[in-house]
This record gives sequence, C-alpha cells and structure tokens, in this order.
Amino acid sequence: MTYTAAQLMDRLLSISRAFAGHTDPGAALGEVAVEIRTLLPHEHMDIAVILDEGRTHICYETGCRTSWSELAQRPLPVDLSPVRAVLRGEVPYLMTQDALADPRFHFPGALDGPIFAANLRSRIVVPLRARANIIGALNISLHEPAYYDDSHLEIAQHCAEFIAPYIFALIQSEEARRAMLAESDARNREELLRVGAARLTEGMERERRRIAMDLHDQTLADLARVVRQVSALHRQGVAGSAQLAELEREVVNCLTELRHIVDDMRPSVLELFGLRDAIEAHLNRSVSRATPSIAVRMHDSSDGAADALPERILTSIYRIAQEAINNAVRHGAPRCIEVRIDATPTILRVVVTDDGIGCDNIDPEAAGGISHMHTRAALIGARLRIGRVGRKGGTRVAIEITRSWGAAVSPASEAPFAAMESL
Repeated sequence: MTYTAAQLMDRLLSISRAFAGHTDPGAALGEVAVEIRTLLPHEHMDIAVILDEGRTHICYETGCRTSWSELAQRPLPVDLSPVRAVLRGEVPYLMTQDALADPRFHFPGALDGPIFAANLRSRIVVPLRARANIIGALNISLHEPAYYDDSHLEIAQHCAEFIAPYIFALIQSEEARRAMLAESDARNREELLRVGAARLTEGMERERRRIAMDLHDQTLADLARVVRQVSALHRQGVAGSAQLAELEREVVNCLTELRHIVDDMRPSVLELFGLRDAIEAHLNRSVSRATPSIAVRMHDSSDGAADALPERILTSIYRIAQEAINNAVRHGAPRCIEVRIDATPTILRVVVTDDGIGCDNIDPEAAGGISHMHTRAALIGARLRIGRVGRKGGTRVAIEITRSWGAAVSPASEAPFAAMESL
C-alpha cells in the first residue's frame, strides 16, 4: 500500500499519541506496535537498546514472545546480537527475504535462537538514533518470506526516526529508576549489614564468655582435680592400678572437653577434609549425647564443589549449617536430622532438614542464632531460607550461594569478615 505524505504523517502522529502516559518501555512498545502495524504488517516487533556505552544491549518485544524478552532484565554483550551490524553502525540497515537462511543473522555465539523458534523470515532492521548517536534498532518481522521491499524499508526508517526520541527518553527514565532503586537497596543492605555485624559481635562476646565459663567451670575444675589426685599419689609414694585408671579417665575427659571447645572455635576438620566431612563430624558429635537418640543422614552430590570457594565463604557456610544443626538438636526434638549438599554449574546449596516440632513466625531481625545466620549469609551474598517442612512439623534451613563468588560483595561488607571468622 502506498501512502501520501499527509497520510504517513497522520499515522506517525498516531504512533506519537500511543506513547502518551507510558513510563515502561515494554508497555509503550505494545501500544506503538498496533499503530505501526497499520503501516507495516508484522507478526513480531522488537526494539534492541544499547547500554553501557555500547557494550551491552537489552530487548523489548511484542507479538510472538521469545527468549529475547529476558534481555530486558539481563543485558548481554552487543557482540552477541544478531543485528549487531546495525547496532554498531557498520551497515545502514538490514533487510532480508528469509532470515532463517541469511548468514548476516547467524554467527558463533549469536542469540539467533528466536529467529528459528518464532519463524521470523521476512525482516527489516533499522537503527534508532538520538542525539546523533545510534541508541538501538527497530526490528520488524513476518513469518511469510520475501514480503518486504524498499517501500517497506522507507516506512520503517520513518517510524524509527519518529519513535527514537521517545524510546531514548523512556530508557533514560527507566535507567534512572533502576539506579535509584539500586542505590536504595545498597543503602538498606549496608544498614542491615551494619546492624547484623553489631549483633554478630555481641553474639561473639557472649560466646567468648560462655567458653570462658566452660573452661573455668568444667576443664579447669577437672584439671584441678587431676592435680589433687597426682599430689595424693605423690604423698603416698605408691599408685594402684585402679587409681591410675581413674586418673587416666580424668585426663581423657579433659582432653575431650578441650577438643570440643577448640573445634567449636576453629573448624579444623573443615580445613583438613572439606565441608562435607566437617558438617558430618559436627552432626554426629551434636547428636551423640541426645536423649532420646537422633538419627542422622548425610547426602552429598556436589562432587566437592564447596571446597573450591574462598576459605572465609566456606567457613561462613559451615557456621550457618552448624547453627542449624545445633538449633534442631536443642530446640526441635527431632527423630532425624538430614543434611544435603548439592551443586549445579552455578549454584551451591546446603540444606539442613529435621522432623522435629517445627518453627513458626521466624523473625530474622530477632537477636540470637537465627539473626547470626542471616547476617553471615548477607555478608557473603548467600541466600538463606528458613521455614517449616510441612504441616506435620519439621524445619528446613537452606543456604544457596553462587559458585563464582567474588566481586558481588561490596566493600562495605568486607570489614566484618575478620570479626566473623574469629568466632
């Protein structure tokens, strides 16, 4: 269909009115596509927008939905875009009679899957320009091959020229909104970490006092008793087998108590044998004196993935699992505690589950072990979830962390690590 200049301008003004009231680029595109369809028949339309000074791009689409929509939340390099030649300004446009077979859209690593999945054959790709720079590309497609010609290309170029300033303004507004939310989240996270680190420090002081009391009331008392027995034997000048056996038992008890205290302060098994063995050792030790007895199960399908993490991250995960096991033994009255360690190519997951009385209305802000667990998780950028297993009771504690842990932790969160690791 051929349009006069007046008719074309009237349709372009309708496109302009379609932008009115919209602050979300995706929603605006849906309205605009309806108006553009009166000029250019299409079954799929998308806008690729350049970000990060030309390094990455996002995509908003309408019509048949494809995986390109995921780019709106997860920008990827421009080098992977099937229309990168237009985005880079290497060509003034792309027009193809069959994009499925056109090599310009296909190259190693190209995000070209949707072209095949949505059967996008006839395609026109024209640049979007604002302030004399390419800010993106308008992509219009039909299932039918060999449909578009030069007259359609000219209309597409007019549409792109007309909508580019609106798209630029919407993207700038969206980026400003995201930056504001990110800044707000960063401030909230920093405050939560500050409060959490303070609570963790208070908890460490309480733990040091408990250790001091244990040493004073138990270990030092036992050693004092051993000294008295040795002195008595020295005065008597003779020691019977029964007396020596009793003395040996006292010394062994002292050593056992000291080992427990040292293990609680520094997870030596973790350093020597890794996360699985450390958690299993603590699990067995925790239930060894429980009455009634508690069964334990340990499953590890991670193939040692945890042990590739930095030491401080590994220690934090161990401490969270340790606290979860301790809480189950002390407060859950379970018949069984199960620990699972699983890994995907990107995520490590440790889950502690018990079949005890369960938990209700857990407040991560409350002081105590639960607060410490949330703080430790926040400090390493892990996700911590605590909840009931089911209606019959039981508690599940799940820790998840990205295996490629690293730069995600902000400098503000680095400071508490030294204090955290000393507990």
